[in-house]
Amino acid sequence: MAAAVTIALALEGQLRLDDQPALHRAVALARQRGARLLVLACRPEGQRLRGPHQRRLEAQALASLHSRLAAAGIRLLAFPQHTTAAALAKLRPLVQPEAVLHAQESRLFDTWPVAAERFPRVFSPFRRGLERDPEPPLPPPDLAGLGDAWDELPRSWLELAAVSAGSAGAPALVTAAVDPRSAFPFPGDEPTALARLQHYLFGSGGLRDYKATRNGLVGTEFSAKFSPFLGVGSLSVRRIWQEVLRYRELHGADEGSEWMQQELLWREFFLWSEQKHGDAFHAPGGLQQRPPDWVEDRERFARWTRGDAGHPLIDAQLNELLTTGYLSNRGRQWVASHFVNELRLPWIWGARFFEWALIDAHPALNTGNWAYLAGVGSDPRSFGGSPRRFDLERQVGLYDPEGQHLRLWGRSAKAPAAPALP
Repeated sequence: MAAAVTIALALEGQLRLDDQPALHRAVALARQRGARLLVLACRPEGQRLRGPHQRRLEAQALASLHSRLAAAGIRLLAFPQHTTAAALAKLRPLVQPEAVLHAQESRLFDTWPVAAERFPRVFSPFRRGLERDPEPPLPPPDLAGLGDAWDELPRSWLELAAVSAGSAGAPALVTAAVDPRSAFPFPGDEPTALARLQHYLFGSGGLRDYKATRNGLVGTEFSAKFSPFLGVGSLSVRRIWQEVLRYRELHGADEGSEWMQQELLWREFFLWSEQKHGDAFHAPGGLQQRPPDWVEDRERFARWTRGDAGHPLIDAQLNELLTTGYLSNRGRQWVASHFVNELRLPWIWGARFFEWALIDAHPALNTGNWAYLAGVGSDPRSFGGSPRRFDLERQVGLYDPEGQHLRLWGRSAKAPAAPALP
């Protein structure tokens, strides 16, 4: 009996059905060739270590996607410790796909939104120089008739938790309890992501008030909380943009929706900036090629990773980060500014730790923001000048005048110890 023709889709960190161009192409190809569809969830090339909070969201997104595909008879094989190439090598003795399609990272633009040779080093000319509108999102495709029994695969492979060496603990991550104080108490799956999007834009005044509230510190509603879903690929940035446009059609333009669009463009700017500058984007001297001006004090850094930075405001922020993986926009700025200006530690150390600890970590976005605060990146004020420096006492008066965040996350609220980074 002839082996069934197989078309494989490698998700590579994009754990959703909505707005998946590669999934549409895979479905069309499978129908054209009378093939079955196999979905692989692998570690994206170049993805570095993820901390426990982001791994929890990833496990939840995988479990949900596994169930939704299984309902159509389509198998999802998860190889969380393997690249796609390594997963295919492991699979090849049993199944040899006729074609393998690869999902791409969710971006507003499929190709350069500003020509690569003219791509600016700072944000404002990028925003003003956009040469077209973002591409619209695609709906989930029809998956009917693309499943199979997969008799040639071991039964254990078809169970999500037992697919790959290194995936032990996945069931526990899916059901892991979240600290009740967390500003991001949501699971990481696609249905939750889409529900959050609808709630924030249409079921509350969140988007309307976004500019005014986005620098809050406590609770779920002061900001959109879309970035953790984007971080594990359970939400498309083009879907967010499209829904913001729909909001504006219904309610008219306002400051909140304009600011949301600007924040989405900041994300896009950092993604394309990394692609433009390559290794220089992550280099200690950054895009400005500044010589290091720091003290490599490893003991001070070790205390900082345990939430002992020597300032109550910063210690509370770090405690929240270690306990939940979440930190507000304003809190991230405070911590980075204090790390660079007061502790005078290498910004690349802080960036690397954040990349491990944050629930929404992304290498380009994390580096772009840290380099900005360190005065070596895309901050126009720091070209030829000093890094931005926050007056923490003034910031407390502005953003936590009643000490709500400090009471919630101060030193008396003990954070778990952080393991050593490799």
